[in-house]
Amino acid sequence: MGRWQLVQRQSLPLEAKIILTEQRIREWVDYYGIYGTYVSYSGGKDSTVLLDICRRLYPSMTAAFCDTGLEYPEVREHVKQMSNVEWLKPKVPFKEVLQKYGYPIISKEYADYIHRLQRSPENEAIRNKVINGICVSGRPTSFKLPQKWHYLIDSGIKINADCCGVMKKSPLKSFEKKNGVFPILGIMAAESKRREQNYLKDGCNAFKLMRPQSRPISIWTEQDVLQYIVIEKLTIAKCYGEVVPARRQLSLFEPPLLETTLCKRTGCIFCGFGCHLEKEPNRFQRLKVTHPKLWEYCMKPVETGGLGMRPVLLAYGVKIE
Repeated sequence: MGRWQLVQRQSLPLEAKIILTEQRIREWVDYYGIYGTYVSYSGGKDSTVLLDICRRLYPSMTAAFCDTGLEYPEVREHVKQMSNVEWLKPKVPFKEVLQKYGYPIISKEYADYIHRLQRSPENEAIRNKVINGICVSGRPTSFKLPQKWHYLIDSGIKINADCCGVMKKSPLKSFEKKNGVFPILGIMAAESKRREQNYLKDGCNAFKLMRPQSRPISIWTEQDVLQYIVIEKLTIAKCYGEVVPARRQLSLFEPPLLETTLCKRTGCIFCGFGCHLEKEPNRFQRLKVTHPKLWEYCMKPVETGGLGMRPVLLAYGVKIE
């Protein structure tokens, strides 16, 4: 699929996107059966919209929530209000994951590049690809680590992108294997370059992957999600606040933008991915105000019982208070 096709589909009105999403969900259920599918439910606003659409089509569809201990308390409370949700637990606590693998900062792609160089500093093939963007075959690639992040390689800070795999994907994969089910995920191509590339390669229903998965809201945008919440009067986790007209509007001729009054994204509270791109107050500055005890646990040194993220975030250029 060409990127122009994705852009074209992202430009469709919400009503058309809902119809396409329902078609993809039906195709997935037709293939695997209602008892062979489930919704991977994070409790966030995107997956809440997805769960609503799925259950309008199939009221008995199971959802699975991975209780990592990294969610906002309000998200966990929101999930408790949902019926037919399986609660899963990771085998390893987050603090141990950070110490063993490293801290999640910048983005998954760049954290992985830095990790590979930190693990194998003498490997010329890895260094050439990550630093210079040259593959083993000699061909150039656009996937390389920008110059501004090179200093982190030798910073002494262990960096990695594996926390999501250990804390969320592993429990979900075990659940899938045990029950013989295949996931429906609430992810959008607009969220990252990696997700855009995955959509262009596999589409919404990726039947041929080693871990087949449906991503039926891939062509949606943040504004589509917020519009759906308003139109359908959905209840979302309280940490988002309310969905209201945005202070910044595109023009008088464009549909009004929407925004949440509190958190824009939830996910894992202590995740450092993308926080350097946020306007102040960023997620950690907000956390200090809304959940001071969690902020303190995040910043406290490992030796005294915390996660030790203060020096990591400061070295990464993120303000924390």
